[in-house]
Amino acid sequence: MMKRRRRTEPARTPPPIDVDVPTLRAMAHPTRIRILGELSYRGPATATGLARLLGESSGSTSYHLRQLSRFGLVEDDPDRSPGGRERWWRGHQGGIRMSGFAYLRDPHTREAANLVITELERGRAERRRAWAEYSGTRFAEAAPWTDSAIESSYVHLLTQEEAAEMVRELDAVLERWKEAVQGRKPTGDRTLVPVETQVYSFPNLGAGDGGDGRVREAAPPLT
Repeated sequence: MMKRRRRTEPARTPPPIDVDVPTLRAMAHPTRIRILGELSYRGPATATGLARLLGESSGSTSYHLRQLSRFGLVEDDPDRSPGGRERWWRGHQGGIRMSGFAYLRDPHTREAANLVITELERGRAERRRAWAEYSGTRFAEAAPWTDSAIESSYVHLLTQEEAAEMVRELDAVLERWKEAVQGRKPTGDRTLVPVETQVYSFPNLGAGDGGDGRVREAAPPLT
């Protein structure tokens, strides 16, 4: 009698970590934000490897990794043997989700939230600058990927409800791609590399009024 093989379900992405106040305060250190960024965009690393990247001591990065792991923000890399000489870490696979505006409004969390948000944006801006420099100087290496990169800005006149709907649709597209590629690893031949998508959508409340109560005409897309 032949046994039927059980189908193996693909691993699903865990839900994101909702940053509560203790987690926010644990994150509120420039080195910890940089560690989270390196693990997210470069992949798993050891404390020693992170120390070289960040210009820190391995003792410092080890300490910060242990603090982050207490809140589930980093975890052991399951693809590395736990019995090896060094411990390999990776970021939480579901990412993190934080109510930044709520924490900025609260005087008890404002300082920590400001630090976290400032450091996150500094990292994003640095990676944008690095791509611009790379693609502007190393033409041959960047050429295969230039059609996959975009830098554009659109301005739409929307109600609050329409803006919220647009953001939900954008988020759904990115979440679908996140599920589709779950489990992939970067390759040495650069056929698979980390591709970062940064989306900024916000109401420019100071730009719509010309000072006389009239709304200016929306600007055309910048492409």
